[in-house]
Amino acid sequence: INLLDLAAHLRNVSFFILVLFYLRRSSVMLEYVEKDGNVQKISGPWKRAILYVLNRTEPNPHYDSVFRRQFFDLNQHKHLPLDDFIEALCVNFTKYQRYVDGQYQIVPTAKQKAFLKRILTADECFHFSEVGSGKTKVILPLLCQAFLSDNVEAHRHLARGGKRKDVLVILVPEHLLTDALTQVFRYCLNLNFREEYRVYDDIFALMHRSVQLGPTGGGGSQGRGGGNSSPPTKKIFVTSFNQLKKALTYDSICAKVFPRREHILVVSDEVDDFLDRNKLVFNICSNKNNAFDRDTLDLFFEVSRAVYRGRPCPDMLLSNSGNPPYWTQLYDKFAAIHAEIQNASWSINKSFGIFNSHTLRHCKTNVVHD
Repeated sequence: INLLDLAAHLRNVSFFILVLFYLRRSSVMLEYVEKDGNVQKISGPWKRAILYVLNRTEPNPHYDSVFRRQFFDLNQHKHLPLDDFIEALCVNFTKYQRYVDGQYQIVPTAKQKAFLKRILTADECFHFSEVGSGKTKVILPLLCQAFLSDNVEAHRHLARGGKRKDVLVILVPEHLLTDALTQVFRYCLNLNFREEYRVYDDIFALMHRSVQLGPTGGGGSQGRGGGNSSPPTKKIFVTSFNQLKKALTYDSICAKVFPRREHILVVSDEVDDFLDRNKLVFNICSNKNNAFDRDTLDLFFEVSRAVYRGRPCPDMLLSNSGNPPYWTQLYDKFAAIHAEIQNASWSINKSFGIFNSHTLRHCKTNVVHD
């Protein structure tokens, strides 16, 4: 926004257009007010610049030729073999760096290229790397660029044997979130001129009605041309694990995510921070009061009491429920969690004391809630 103000102050329309292109691909929803009553707010070259960026004018080959050169065209590498494509990405990557004393400041190493290829192609889910290997500053932006490209081989591997992915969710620890966002924005806003894609710095953008996953309606006032629908707009969300957990407790977000779950790829950085056995007990966020009936709550408490007191699953009671296998599975899960808390989760024990009948003697009914 400050750059837009600077462009207007300098009366530099070209700079103004370039910043608008970048903003439109970020979390900013770009609209404008042309008139306020009888007052003309925007006119002349500024209005034409906005309409050009929003693709609401007739084709302008001269403008296109000027601004196309400010964007890297990754789609020209659509049919390159993966090794050659990774090499092309790394060559582009150096163009973002300072050129000092005859060399670029950051040049991806052979080890980083091999690690990127392993992330893209390997069957296993977890990959280990050394501290300081450039995961956030080099490999993460290259991975995002590969996702935003149309390279056939890269997307075949990213599909992981399933459907083509059009949403990438990057999970990073809280302390790395700002740095990760900076890197993704720096390297991913100037790719593929005129292509529609978005990079979001907040997973809760999904709550906005304008942020949709999957194919969207085409034509109308959003651009030139007609048609009833357009291909899915690629989207990248950079967020933290805790924010994602909280977001998935909102019905409006789940309603968008669930139908498209096979088209979503989740990549976790510093995954050991998420999977450490001593951090596996989470606070489950709730955004509304539960709407369970009394009979269901009674069954819930009976199962939890049985686990806590070391009793067998109350089959006689559960047989009268509408879904006995559910409660049996819940009993087994509660038993596993109970054993984990009692015997293994030393970090919780260290902070709060061991959970046992003495420390929980004050709660006779709502043991699970405590």
